[in-house]
Amino acid sequence: MPNSDPDLTIVIPAYKEAKRIGPTLEKLADFLKDYSPQVEVIVVDRGSSDDTQKVAQSYAKKFTWFSVLDIGVQTGKKSYKGEQVKKGMLAAKGRYVMFMDADLATPLKYLNTVAGLMEKKQAVGICVRNLQSSHTGLRKLISSSGNFLVQLMILPGISDTQCGFKVFSSDATKKIFPRQTLSGWGFDMEVLAIARQQGYQIEQFDVPDWQDVQEGSKVSGGSKFSAAKAAFQTLPDVFRIKWGLIRGRYKKTSQA
Repeated sequence: MPNSDPDLTIVIPAYKEAKRIGPTLEKLADFLKDYSPQVEVIVVDRGSSDDTQKVAQSYAKKFTWFSVLDIGVQTGKKSYKGEQVKKGMLAAKGRYVMFMDADLATPLKYLNTVAGLMEKKQAVGICVRNLQSSHTGLRKLISSSGNFLVQLMILPGISDTQCGFKVFSSDATKKIFPRQTLSGWGFDMEVLAIARQQGYQIEQFDVPDWQDVQEGSKVSGGSKFSAAKAAFQTLPDVFRIKWGLIRGRYKKTSQA
């Protein structure tokens, strides 16, 4: 392993992804062969009962920096994606840190956009989808209505908070993620609200070719993704975040 630190750390939360994580890491390793920034990859599992960790670890030699972080399942507390992301982000060594989904719904070519944000020394960057075209049916209605509420209450001007492809400078990471308190679907909104509360500008970049990869997608309990269920779980978080901003909760580092 090199003596210098990586330019970018990519955090990939995974849960029961034994079938998907291998092809994902293979594609990522191939993409990084011609990628200028030096990259660390951290796969964060939370006690999957399948071979997610074993499969992920088998790809370690394809990367300069690579690790599998198992956060386990805490007794009496459900462990969600937000907790995986938080622990992965805080374990990163890169001068920039990002997280992305294991399903590669956001094409890897947008890592080039991330490299551009790093060159500009942009502290926070997020990909945004066109919610009118990327989703259909009930999911489209729920996403659009939810984002309207989010913009109205906590994040005006942010057209999509939920896309799983976000990058932060190391400084921003260290100020934002220790203050994160939510571990469910609402954590994306919370870290962006904290970013603004800490004075960071959020750069948004369009991802028109984002793909809705639902096959095999899992929610925290291992069941298939349900837009309606996710929306009902997230709605209270909007009010929790708003109350936290009013009360000044995010001015102090969370112990959660």
